Amino acid sequence: MAAHLRVFIAVVSVLTLLCVSYLILGSDFKIHRTSLGVTMSRAPFAKDAVLNAVKLQPQPPSRGNTDTSPMKEGQQLSQSLSTRGPCADSLCLEYLSKSVRSDFDKCTSKGVSLSKKRFKSATLSNGICHFVNGAGRRRVALASFPGSGNTWVRGLLEMTSGICTGSIYCDFSLRSNGFAGEGVRGSSVIAFKTHNSPGGGQISRVKHYEAAVYIIRSPWDTLVAEWNRKNTANSSVRNETKHSLSVGVEYFGSNQEWESYLHTWADRWQNSVIKWANFGKQRPLLVVYFEDLKANVTGEVERMLDFLQVSYSREQVEERLEQNFTLFKRRHHREFEHYTTEQRAYITQVIAKTERELENSNSTGVIEIERYWVHEK
Repeated sequence: MAAHLRVFIAVVSVLTLLCVSYLILGSDFKIHRTSLGVTMSRAPFAKDAVLNAVKLQPQPPSRGNTDTSPMKEGQQLSQSLSTRGPCADSLCLEYLSKSVRSDFDKCTSKGVSLSKKRFKSATLSNGICHFVNGAGRRRVALASFPGSGNTWVRGLLEMTSGICTGSIYCDFSLRSNGFAGEGVRGSSVIAFKTHNSPGGGQISRVKHYEAAVYIIRSPWDTLVAEWNRKNTANSSVRNETKHSLSVGVEYFGSNQEWESYLHTWADRWQNSVIKWANFGKQRPLLVVYFEDLKANVTGEVERMLDFLQVSYSREQVEERLEQNFTLFKRRHHREFEHYTTEQRAYITQVIAKTERELENSNSTGVIEIERYWVHEK
């Protein structure tokens, strides 16, 4: 009799477990594909399940390298990076260390919360990328002064390599719109975003990184772009976030807040340029000029992939760039003069001072500043 009772209890336990699993995973989640990758949907209040949903395994798009020509020098290591091997999930989360995975989970959870709050939806896209085995790979910073196109470059790199970019920040709007590596730092990403100068701020939380891609943009344009971002931070239109909107003429010119902002942030631009130029004298540094990237996006992306030791074919890059990544790429500035005569004189002085300091530190060959003397509206 006791034996029959034990069997009965075991059967009931198994059936109960199956029912609970169905209620959590079967009714609470809908996993579906989008043109950008995997999208996770969940019903309200399934608090922890969204972090486990990425473990389900839809087939990702092919990320293999079809180029049969010899790889460029220094790319032997990268052959395994652009070709995704077997993983337990579409993002290859097993390549993240315990601490980095914790950062990923936190940022993902916050991205879901933002999506629900702003867009009345718990849908979260994992984008088009995956993580890689970071063993033996160098940590590469994707650095820039704010407003220089860092997010645009991240999108271009993820499109062409299939590997996630990371960030020392957790920007919820970026995470909720497909940047799966937001909040992830280290060598399991192709490079990680920072706006800080070498050795300072949040970047110090990462162990020493071995190389950097530094995106630089004309101060005339980057100061306007960052001012637009600061003044559109509360936008609630999907895909039209603080990274892509602009403000009107009343925010510029003789506006006192704009005047105060210029004097502070122009000096910060100068400090960023000088610090990263000095970094380039000690460690590998690839300087990417925003203006060159706009004029020749394919050539500049290939330069970055070479530096990042990711193998590719020109055909692969051109094909993927045809998708024309524009999410979070800011629209053209509105056609009006942003600067007063006095403000133009001040920015010119900052450029001159930056050039002198680069000369004094023998860093003039690292970053070219003379191209920014001319201000075009």
